[in-house]
Amino acid sequence: MVEEVVRDQGEWSIWEVDGEKDVLFCQNLSLFAKLFLDNKSVFFDVTGFNYFLLVYTPPPPAHSPSAASSPDPLSASEEPPAPPRQHIVGFFSKEKMSWDNNNLACILIFPPWQRKGLGALLMGISYEISRREGVMGGPEKPISDLGKKGYRRFWGGEVARWLLELETKEGEERVVDVETCSRGTWIAVEDCLVVLREMGVVEDAGMGVDPRRVKEVVEGEEEGVEAVKEVVHRVRVDKEAVRRWVAANGISLERTCDPGGFVEGYAVKAEEEEEEG
Repeated sequence: MVEEVVRDQGEWSIWEVDGEKDVLFCQNLSLFAKLFLDNKSVFFDVTGFNYFLLVYTPPPPAHSPSAASSPDPLSASEEPPAPPRQHIVGFFSKEKMSWDNNNLACILIFPPWQRKGLGALLMGISYEISRREGVMGGPEKPISDLGKKGYRRFWGGEVARWLLELETKEGEERVVDVETCSRGTWIAVEDCLVVLREMGVVEDAGMGVDPRRVKEVVEGEEEGVEAVKEVVHRVRVDKEAVRRWVAANGISLERTCDPGGFVEGYAVKAEEEEEEG
């Protein structure tokens, strides 16, 4: 039997703050973010935004075994230690109503907590909220230079995992399109295209028949009429090239955001709207 010491590393949680209800707090948060973001422009008109705070709660202080077993009545009557103080380590803001389907307006991880993968966590949360709302979106553009680096790394990890999870038989090729990739990752088509080009995992495969177009024509044509096959430009993606890219860039293929961590039913609006219609 092997004993394993498990240490409490604390917990992470997301707090949602309504900019219309907590105006002063959200204004102060936006002004604080301006210290680190040159392109931050919203300071006072925060009523149209929700703010999602990433909060870290340290583990409770360990109790001393010697103090617990001490016969001294004074030590036994000591008050329990105060609960650990919670720390806001970053946040992202999101428009309540975005005509461009933006799922994130501003994102910041405070400097002492950067380079720990927390930015990717917030990005994953923003996309999970979009998925629950049934809205295909992305971050507000233009994205800052620092934001581009973080997002392209996040998009690359999501697209790479989707590609590697595609089931293919040995010796056979599977034909998919960028729209299918977009629906599978909830990343906008144009963002999928950008990251696929930058990953360098695609190679020219010449011209070929678009299977979607063939299917549509066959279903619509009368019996005995030959289907019109539309020829399109195709590229080939090598899974081994994807794995090499993942290893070279130190990308983790684990999901940055666990959908099971959300409160049941949170942000699920699409089904309700369909029922009302």
